[in-house]
Amino acid sequence: MSGSLLWAKAEAQRINNALDTGTANMVDAEIKLAQELQQKVRDYVRWHHQDERSQKGVSILEYGPGTVRAFQQKTLPLATELRGKASRCVLVDRSNEFLRDIEQLPAPCGLKIEFIRDDIFSGQRFFFDEEAAFVVMFGRTFGNLAASISETPPVTTVVQALKTISNSAKRCWLAISIGSDLRWDVARAYYEAHPEFQLNVFYRMKAELPVDDNFDPSAFEYEADMKGNDKFMQVIHTAIVNRDLSFNLNEESIALKSGDRLHLKNSFSFSEAFFRECANLAGLVPIDVLSDNAGSDIHVLEKAT
Repeated sequence: MSGSLLWAKAEAQRINNALDTGTANMVDAEIKLAQELQQKVRDYVRWHHQDERSQKGVSILEYGPGTVRAFQQKTLPLATELRGKASRCVLVDRSNEFLRDIEQLPAPCGLKIEFIRDDIFSGQRFFFDEEAAFVVMFGRTFGNLAASISETPPVTTVVQALKTISNSAKRCWLAISIGSDLRWDVARAYYEAHPEFQLNVFYRMKAELPVDDNFDPSAFEYEADMKGNDKFMQVIHTAIVNRDLSFNLNEESIALKSGDRLHLKNSFSFSEAFFRECANLAGLVPIDVLSDNAGSDIHVLEKAT
């Protein structure tokens, strides 16, 4: 199964669990927050009837659009709400699979969609002159910061990431999904109940990278390690090799031993106060926080001009 299909399967399972049990989870909670964001987005960008902004529209830039379902339920409604004569929807992701799946959808009427394969933290500018953009990062993608394992809050890393993202346009707003529940036991139980969201990277490797047939994505199991305090929590997503594995990647020989531990990525959660402090240090103005009051937040920021 491809990485994108594995991710979509796990995403659907979480939503169905929420419907069956009446309990909240990250996927279900964020869809509801995205719906609230859509209702308020014109107020954030100060959209006024018949003025220049409402005629031209405001472009959408999404870093890490994810699955077709995520795009349709969260991003597309925003792009439609801000659509105008000159607006566009720009999707940036390093995964060809995720972008290709969305690209195969029927083109929404009157909406120009551009697909860019790039690192979401590249710092590239996508909008020039006076073109306004509303930048979104759903799925707690922002929390996947490349940071070392540490007992102290990653202030410098967060501030730099916010500066990098806001460099995408001279005039922009940002809506960033962040976890705010800092309880270790809850996070560990949640992530370990859905290992597909982390192990999908090995299926993506099989599909997208030059690995030989000896590479087996099923040779990895998942474990969540934790660090943090009252300002942040770092979930250290760890893959554990369950048997000896030797393969070639781009003609380079790699040998893994049973029991080897691989730090895949991080998932950071932040207190509201800490994230607002970092936003201010990055030259951004916090204008709203949408929250389900159960650990899922969307911070809305404006680039100071």
